[in-house]
Amino acid sequence: MTQITPWPATLLELAKIAKQREERPTATLAALETELGPCPMPPEGYTLAPGSSTRWVGPETTNRGWIITPVWDFTTNSHSIEVWMAGHQPPSYASLSPADALELVADLAAAARVIAALA
Repeated sequence: MTQITPWPATLLELAKIAKQREERPTATLAALETELGPCPMPPEGYTLAPGSSTRWVGPETTNRGWIITPVWDFTTNSHSIEVWMAGHQPPSYASLSPADALELVADLAAAARVIAALA
């Protein structure tokens, strides 16, 4: 079951909550920590994805045929793996040779082991 965190994802959201509560943002943060527990934090080495305030990406595994990106979402505190296949344009399917498929599986398994250790 996916849970949504009630923590503000941006400073603007924090400011809005503080204004609604008629208190300073620092007091709002202290109250939220008392009410909700610690704020979810991105895993070490992850950076905020461009254009997002909730999606954090980890170090990519890059191959000539694919890019594997570990992802952490602040709002759900969930981890996932995104795979981009080079030369793949929907609605067609990407084609892999058996050797490429085995290499992709090995890279996905390595990424999944790292993410499983974080979750």
